[in-house]
Amino acid sequence: MIRLVATDLDGTIISGGNRCDGSVAEAVRKLHNAGILFALCTGRPVSSMRHMLAGWGLEDLTDYIVGSNGGEVLETKSGRMETMKALDTETVRDIIDLYEPLGLIPALYEGRILYVQRQTEDTLRVADRVDVEHRTGEIRKLLKTPQVKYMMILDPALMETAERFAAEHPDPRYIAFKTAPDLLEMTEAGLDKGTGLFWVMKENGIRPEEVIVFGDNSNDIPMFRCAEFSVCMKNGSSDALEAAVYHAPSVEENGFADWLDGHLQGNMIKREESGK
Repeated sequence: MIRLVATDLDGTIISGGNRCDGSVAEAVRKLHNAGILFALCTGRPVSSMRHMLAGWGLEDLTDYIVGSNGGEVLETKSGRMETMKALDTETVRDIIDLYEPLGLIPALYEGRILYVQRQTEDTLRVADRVDVEHRTGEIRKLLKTPQVKYMMILDPALMETAERFAAEHPDPRYIAFKTAPDLLEMTEAGLDKGTGLFWVMKENGIRPEEVIVFGDNSNDIPMFRCAEFSVCMKNGSSDALEAAVYHAPSVEENGFADWLDGHLQGNMIKREESGK
């Protein structure tokens, strides 16, 4: 019996232009009618995306938001917010000093405002994609509190160099990973989307065999490990496709709703081949 469906946002149920097809809300409504909880799991901070739920038709259907790559969890009905781990300000300043010479742009969320060290086409694109206000500022001075996650914005052409640099400069205080073609993000070591999802599962007494997870990128793999039924979109990264048990059509083909329609009856999964 399935009790929880969790999904990544960008590239999984959200396509270009921050668009969420109506089939997603329709599919989630069916989940709720079957008594299944629904969680959104994203690299975006909760504060920057909660207002978007109504536009996606998910405002009354989302039970949990796992934000900042697992660093924070919001129980939507009660408003209860749980913070898992956070990077201290000294660590974040060290990250800025280390990566800035590569051409990566320091950035900082404050609610629905995205502050960046300098404005570029890449920073404007990120702000537009997550529907937040875009401002420039000295990030080191704006940084006042621990950060559940930290991110650097970059030209996608620099991503391979940035990932290689991260691998060559490990730090026991944090991990660095790609979350989008133009975002390299850092969280405290040991924190990932699986951390937040596991908290949701534990709070509700849910076992891995009762969970379906959808994703499309490397940072979704820790979520896949929490669930017996992991689904990667066909547009996903090669490592995410390899890690998932099932594959679904791409986000542009409304793969989330398509896969659920073909594999879930009420709250029971159909036992079939993985479809890889």
